[in-house]
Amino acid sequence: MTAMRSAFILRRLITLLCVTGALAAGGCSGAPEGTGQTGGAATDSARLVPPLRAENVPQELRHLVPMAQRWGIGDDVARNQAVDRATAEEKAALWNAFKDFNPRITAWLDSLGQQPMTDEAAAFMYAQLALDEMGYTWK
Repeated sequence: MTAMRSAFILRRLITLLCVTGALAAGGCSGAPEGTGQTGGAATDSARLVPPLRAENVPQELRHLVPMAQRWGIGDDVARNQAVDRATAEEKAALWNAFKDFNPRITAWLDSLGQQPMTDEAAAFMYAQLALDEMGYTWK
């Protein structure tokens, strides 16, 4: 990951942490309190990624919204758990969907500048991070 991209991601993470800090303080597990239970991978994604609206995504990237919905988990621990539980086929499906569009996704995210990140943009950024965590490298 380049230094510029790392700085961009860090800025976005700080923004998201500031916005979602109150939610995190209240807990967001979705499991009955005190049970220590969590849902499966699909449940985790549905619970941790807000519903995404395709109209808030550039036209040429809209077909990737379902993948961003599944993998755009902002919580680092939950995203890592999802990556660890994913099958090789699930990981390959995300890679194959995103690999040719990564420059366009990054350009879109960079174009947002300092304005607040939409749920859709955040999900795409976190899906890119999931791919990094899976060990895929961008060329």
